Amino acid sequence: MKRIISLLLVLCMCLAVFAGCAKKNDEKAPDGMKKASGNNVDYSMYVPTAWEVDRNDLFTSAYYPGRTDKTNISATAHAIAGDIATVEDWWKTFENDLSNICTEMSKVAVTKARLGGVDGKEFTFTGKNGGTEYNFIITAVIKDFYVYYLTYTSPTEYNEKHLEERTMIVEAFRFDK
Repeated sequence: MKRIISLLLVLCMCLAVFAGCAKKNDEKAPDGMKKASGNNVDYSMYVPTAWEVDRNDLFTSAYYPGRTDKTNISATAHAIAGDIATVEDWWKTFENDLSNICTEMSKVAVTKARLGGVDGKEFTFTGKNGGTEYNFIITAVIKDFYVYYLTYTSPTEYNEKHLEERTMIVEAFRFDK
């Protein structure tokens, strides 16, 4: 009987340890929003409840569910290379990669921004992909040797409709550690 009680106590202690280490997923989403990010990332991204969520192991993505309105936002994190010290350094290489998929890019407006309480930059521009003009707003920060960035993409004719929602998503973004 003592062995059974001892075994049960050990099991309870193990469960308590694992429960304490588990990532909290019961946090309350801001009003009108739902959690889009999964447990495999170190941030929490929330999107409007009407948006569809598309998760995978590399990034979090959500989109407005419309046939012609292809507005979407994604959160991505990449380890930074040794020669990248600032968001501006990262942007130089990223912008070059973007030019391979986005044609007729407008001049990029760069402003100060915050993401998850970390200072960074926001890059706003338009460009074409597949003949359709899109508005892009990329909010980027560097934290713990990673660059984290939210990429908002909207067909030009739907951009104004979703700017307030985009702002809500950026403001609700949190780092979990």
